[in-house]
Amino acid sequence: MEENAQNKEFLPKKYKIQECIENLKRSEYKIILKAIPGIIGKGLTTFYNYRDICVNDKEDIPFKIARKLEILFGLESGGLETKKTKGKHYLEIVEEHRKRQ
Repeated sequence: MEENAQNKEFLPKKYKIQECIENLKRSEYKIILKAIPGIIGKGLTTFYNYRDICVNDKEDIPFKIARKLEILFGLESGGLETKKTKGKHYLEIVEEHRKRQ
């Protein structure tokens, strides 16, 4: 079990949380870490769990919390993701459906 946790440490992360934290100055880091639980409404352990989510994990950060972290770190909407979410616009799906009929 410990071996699995150690291997997970080196896997690509789903979110740029660690990168954002590393960009803080030391004095900012201490202040922000104390403020994060109040900002996201979760404990620091949960925040660290969010930081450690790997790209292939099924786990996700709730949208509202992810958005709060993006605002906190000065990122655009979707900027916290390391791998962009892709999808089709509904009109594209409707058009494909019409072509099949």
